[in-house]
Amino acid sequence: MKFLYSSLFTFVCFFSTPSFAQFDVNNLSVELGYGYTGAVGPYSPVFNSNFSGMRHYDLGIRYMFTEKIGAKVFYKVDSFVNDPGGKIGITYNTIGGSFVYNVGKEFGLTYFTRDRIGVLTHLDGGVSFSRVIDTRIIEKVGVVGLGVTPMCTLSNKFALYGDFTYNWNLKQHYGFDGLLLNADYTPEPGSFYNFSIGLIYYIGEHQYHADWY
Repeated sequence: MKFLYSSLFTFVCFFSTPSFAQFDVNNLSVELGYGYTGAVGPYSPVFNSNFSGMRHYDLGIRYMFTEKIGAKVFYKVDSFVNDPGGKIGITYNTIGGSFVYNVGKEFGLTYFTRDRIGVLTHLDGGVSFSRVIDTRIIEKVGVVGLGVTPMCTLSNKFALYGDFTYNWNLKQHYGFDGLLLNADYTPEPGSFYNFSIGLIYYIGEHQYHADWY
């Protein structure tokens, strides 16, 4: 995980340093989203539940170094709960960072839609503090994600976005049902996904943001 963060930081700095002075536009934004979290596995089939639902929340701060390359720090909450009941499951509190690429700019989408529609892609790396519901059991889980984010401008200061992100857990000792996966405490990989919608607020004194300029 440390190698992932170091590689991400080096990559962003290397490609963005020559371009800092090229833009007289806003570069910073705050993003707030809500949506669906879906558990792919592992979890026990004995439960009449897939431990998925509208229980995803995220907050991010993004900085675009150029019109195409940026980075984001984020905090996410995903609750995987049995349905009905809500007493069995696990909650993920995840902090991490993303490499962001404006693929809409790359293919001229913002130009053809007159700066109305855009698309970002992102590669995430983070650490989730997963807590088994109604217990004091907490473990750290390394999470890597890959996602795509369509955007639609509302004004020079606001944009609406949708996001789909697929996440891979590098190893976990407890399933999405909160149960220990193996009696000998052997970890397993896992995965889950998010569908979310949210609002972007562009910070700065300039009229335009790098997403659309």
